[in-house]
Amino acid sequence: MSHALAKLRVEARAMIRKLTGEKARARARADAGFEAALATLKAGDLAIDLGANAGIFTEKMAATGADVIAFEPDPHAFETLSKRVGGLKNVRLINAAAAETSGVMKLYRHVNFADAPERHSTGSSLVAGKARTSEAMTVEVEVVDFPAFLLETSRPVALLKVDIEGAEVALIETLLASPAGALVQKMFVETHERVLPQLAARTRALKQQTRGSIAPEINWDWR
Repeated sequence: MSHALAKLRVEARAMIRKLTGEKARARARADAGFEAALATLKAGDLAIDLGANAGIFTEKMAATGADVIAFEPDPHAFETLSKRVGGLKNVRLINAAAAETSGVMKLYRHVNFADAPERHSTGSSLVAGKARTSEAMTVEVEVVDFPAFLLETSRPVALLKVDIEGAEVALIETLLASPAGALVQKMFVETHERVLPQLAARTRALKQQTRGSIAPEINWDWR
């Protein structure tokens, strides 16, 4: 399937979901599910925030008393994150991207990042070609092999939030194929096939693969 046709199909599905109200209903269910998951967290549990950005959800996780690990690769966002939650004893901040491999990669920033970095740092992506990002606006960032990180941490993850701007597909494919996947109990994922239509087929395959899964239990309608 050509990129243009894939894009049209993704946009058509998105429009139908919006017009029928399914998108809003799914979003509301995801928000309610996330709040319910937060309500079960307690001291001694572990929650992980991938793509923490300014730390809004990191802070919510930490308020439960659970141990929290937050990954954020964008240097500007990480500075804001550090100011917000860096002083909390139950929070560990990692200035890196969670991925399916380790090393150094380019982080593609929004075309208007320089005009409003606080706003546009949310769109920074490891995936080239994401809509509204620029090949000329990149910064090299560390990436961490997340499945290996989980195995090394060797703790159950009560709650995992994944908002990593397109990199979620490769990461979750690898995670589910690894013993590390069994460590995750609940996962809330934002997918990005509308701005990266080349990921649409793989995203659908992951949703089908995990439909009805008990561990990890995945909500694909986050945000």
